[in-house]
Amino acid sequence: MDVDAGPAPAIVRLAFPPEPRLLGTIRLVVGIVARKAGMGEEGVEDLKVAVSETCAVAVGDLNRAGRLDPIEIDLVESADRFGIEVRDRAPASAAPAEGEIDDRELGLALVGALVDDLKTSTLQDGGNRTSFWLRRGPGTPSSEPARGSVLDPPETLPPPLT
Repeated sequence: MDVDAGPAPAIVRLAFPPEPRLLGTIRLVVGIVARKAGMGEEGVEDLKVAVSETCAVAVGDLNRAGRLDPIEIDLVESADRFGIEVRDRAPASAAPAEGEIDDRELGLALVGALVDDLKTSTLQDGGNRTSFWLRRGPGTPSSEPARGSVLDPPETLPPPLT
């Protein structure tokens, strides 16, 4: 074990069916895990909104495609930040018709305004990966020195569930 590498990040992994009624439960779980990780209340609220918006877009995409594939979420705690990765198997959607709003683009714009870093990519077997993190504020407890981003590069996380 490399002493300078520090401990591996703590990860909580969730999976839920694409049902809108479960978004409140996901927000609750994110809030609990983020608080236990030492995030301040403002950060907790930002993370809850960001994960809720990301999951709502995934639920909508999967429902429009008639798919029941689960949405997977990793909640990642590191020494100086808290990260979230959301994966869904929604097929690439066609561009919105003229006059329609692109839910994914709008949702990601909101998430980007709330978090320190936002990355999106397409999964190898189809679907979407959205990852973001929020740095702990000054005075927030941290037992380890700052290191690189938990979610940069995405390969530092365990592979998506199948």
